[in-house]
Amino acid sequence: MTVLPYLAVSACLFGIGLYGLLSSRNFIKMLLSAEVIFNGGLLALLSLAAASGAPPTGGTIAILAIAIAAAEVGVAVSIAILMFMLKGDVDVYKLEKFKG
Repeated sequence: MTVLPYLAVSACLFGIGLYGLLSSRNFIKMLLSAEVIFNGGLLALLSLAAASGAPPTGGTIAILAIAIAAAEVGVAVSIAILMFMLKGDVDVYKLEKFKG
């Protein structure tokens, strides 16, 4: 099994996510871009684990990572909802007003 196509797709996902993270000011768009980056890394991990022929520890790590990412998304979405309720916008540059 060749892993080169999977790693190419993983690199494309990482690049798309990085561009979205750096070019957006909207908190929801940044969260989605971070998830695309995460999925690119997870795809690389799973493809390399499947190609190595080792015991299925890569799949176990991937399931644990997906569970942690789901919890992270829940916390981030609740922060975005709170920010929208208080300020009426989800612009990350307005987050500095929450300090103090």
